[in-house]
Amino acid sequence: MTRLLLPLDHHAEPADTAELALLHRLKALPRRVQQVFLLSRLDQLTYAVIARRLDLSDASVERHMNQALQATLPAPAPLARAAGQWYVRLQSPLITASERIDFRRWLDADPEHLAAFHATELRWRSLLAPARALGENLWYRQTRAAFSLGGCTVAMGLGLAAVLALGFWY
Repeated sequence: MTRLLLPLDHHAEPADTAELALLHRLKALPRRVQQVFLLSRLDQLTYAVIARRLDLSDASVERHMNQALQATLPAPAPLARAAGQWYVRLQSPLITASERIDFRRWLDADPEHLAAFHATELRWRSLLAPARALGENLWYRQTRAAFSLGGCTVAMGLGLAAVLALGFWY
């Protein structure tokens, strides 16, 4: 994981309405994207660990994380999108030294780039409370889908029908 530019002890307390808006945006994401995001944000797992745990490629994990972070943008802004993509890419085990140099050049090219990257870090930190709400029952830690009550009911019904059908044959 890359070193963040802001000190770790910084705590941003977003307003309740802002947290609810972020939670709503996160809930709108596909379930697998939510799972990858929560494993990263709440459990602080690296992309490589998440990939192994969910049997995904590192690139898929990175794509899901980028999708989650981009979904939290209040409005599409090219600079914010680029900063988010860099933020996610810097966490990836696939990042190369050349890409790190490109990031540094991008960051140094314009003071607005640095400001956008700091804003992305702050946004990432503001996602902790919505992430806790989204993952409160720890569903995201399951490596595969659990049997639902509906699915079990259907299976039991089919089994009972099979037993009854066999009973009529004998």
